[in-house]
Amino acid sequence: MKDLSFLQRLDWVSGLIILLSVWNLGTFIHVWSILPKRKESLKQNFLTENNPSIWEEKLSEVLFPIETKLSWMKHLAGISTMLGLLGTVLGISEAFSSLQAAGTVSLDAFAGGIKLALVTTILGLFVAIPSLFGFQFLKHRLLDLEREALSWLKIPPR
Repeated sequence: MKDLSFLQRLDWVSGLIILLSVWNLGTFIHVWSILPKRKESLKQNFLTENNPSIWEEKLSEVLFPIETKLSWMKHLAGISTMLGLLGTVLGISEAFSSLQAAGTVSLDAFAGGIKLALVTTILGLFVAIPSLFGFQFLKHRLLDLEREALSWLKIPPR
């Protein structure tokens, strides 16, 4: 019966971490795919109406929703790290509960909880690290787009 408890906790924490990884991957793909479209849209908008006094405001209006989506990637990376830590605490708690229930110190009683701790820690880091890399990559792409669009005031695009 203890194994079932272990699997339920593993599914709960790991399931949340996996959900966050899917969400972050979807956000990455979405932002990655809309950046070229936004660039073309901005270019067309600039060529038809290049009023310098409102260009920064218009640029901000177009890029702000992308920045908001992108910020979620960073937040979810932090949350997945915390969920990994939560899984570690639950796993170690499970390990000590198993030792207490067994009444003796044995590796068999301790192993299930330690496995939970390690698996959730690994999953949390496995999601957080690529999420932060993806966030930084897209953030720099967005900043490059913003700089380029602002430079159009000096040198209009063709």
